[in-house]
Amino acid sequence: MKTVFMGSAEFGIPALEMLLSHHEVAAVVSTPARPRGRGLKRIDSPIAEFAKSSGKLVLTPENLLDGEFIQKLKSMEPDLFVVVAFRILPEEVYSIPTFGTVNIHASLLPRFRGAAPIHRAVEAGERETGVTVFRIDEGIDTGEIIAQANAPVGELETTPQLYERLSRIGADTLQKAMDDLANGRSAPFAQDSSAATRAPKLKRAEGHVDWNLPAQNIFNKIRAFKPFPGTYAFLDGKRIGIEWGVVYKNEEGSREGCPCCDTGRKPESQPGTIISAQGDHIDVQCGEGVLRILKVKPEGRSAMDVRAFLLGTAIPSGTLLK
Repeated sequence: MKTVFMGSAEFGIPALEMLLSHHEVAAVVSTPARPRGRGLKRIDSPIAEFAKSSGKLVLTPENLLDGEFIQKLKSMEPDLFVVVAFRILPEEVYSIPTFGTVNIHASLLPRFRGAAPIHRAVEAGERETGVTVFRIDEGIDTGEIIAQANAPVGELETTPQLYERLSRIGADTLQKAMDDLANGRSAPFAQDSSAATRAPKLKRAEGHVDWNLPAQNIFNKIRAFKPFPGTYAFLDGKRIGIEWGVVYKNEEGSREGCPCCDTGRKPESQPGTIISAQGDHIDVQCGEGVLRILKVKPEGRSAMDVRAFLLGTAIPSGTLLK
C-alpha cells in the first residue's frame, strides 16, 4: 500500500519501521521543530528525526488546513494515511486516501478514549489493555474498529514499560489490519459508546499524593505517572518525589495490615503519617493500608534509595507527609 505516516511521539516508531519495510511510504507528516532545553535549540520530533534518518520526505505544517499542504497530500494519490500519536485531523485531510485514515490507539477502544490511555490504564489498576487500529472519523477515538490486540498489564509494570511494549504490538496489529484491508478481508465494526471511558491528558497537579486514598491506588499512580507528572509529597515544607514503593503486606500477606496495627483494625494514625522510617523504607499510613516507600527524589537532588536518604535525614515516627 502507498501510505503517508503522521505522528510525532516515539510510540509511533515501530509502526513507521514496519511501513518502511513492507509498504511504500510517500511521506511522513510530523509536528514542526520546537525550541527545547536551556539553549532553546529547535529540536525535531522523534518521528521527524527518525524519518529524516531514513531518507523520507518530512512535512511539518503548522496548519493542517493549509491549502498547499492538502494539495501536496492529494498529489501523492495515497491508499492510506496511518496516524499514531498526532494531532486531530480535519475531514479535509483524513478523507483523502482511498482506504481512509487509520489510527493506532493504545487501549482496547472504546475504553480509555483520549490523550493518555496508557497512563490512565495503569492508574486504574487495569490488568489487561491492548491496542486498537480504527478508522478516523469526526469524533475523538470514536471510529470503526478494524483490528485489536490484547496485552496483559504486569502488577508492577510502569507506564514507560507498557508504552514500549504496546508500541511494538501496535505495529504488528497495524500490519495485520493493512493486509486485511488490501485483501478485502477487513470487517470493521462500530464501537459501543455506552462502554466508553475517558483518558484525559495528565495535569501536573495530579502528581501530588492524596494520602486519604487506599495504598493500592497511590501505588498505581506511582507506576502510572512516570515520567510525567511524577508523584510527590511535602516533608517539612520541602517537596519530595516518590519514585518507587510497594503496598505493605504484613506477615499474613494482607494488604489491609500495617506495621503498627492488627489486620483489619481501623488505623489510628491519620493518612499521611510516617509510622516507620528506618533501614531501606519509609512506611506511610494511607486511607486504607500502608505504602512502603523505597526510592525518593529530595528537592534539588537526584533520585536515591531510601536507605541513602535516611543516612542524612532523621524522620521521627509520627511525622506527617502532606
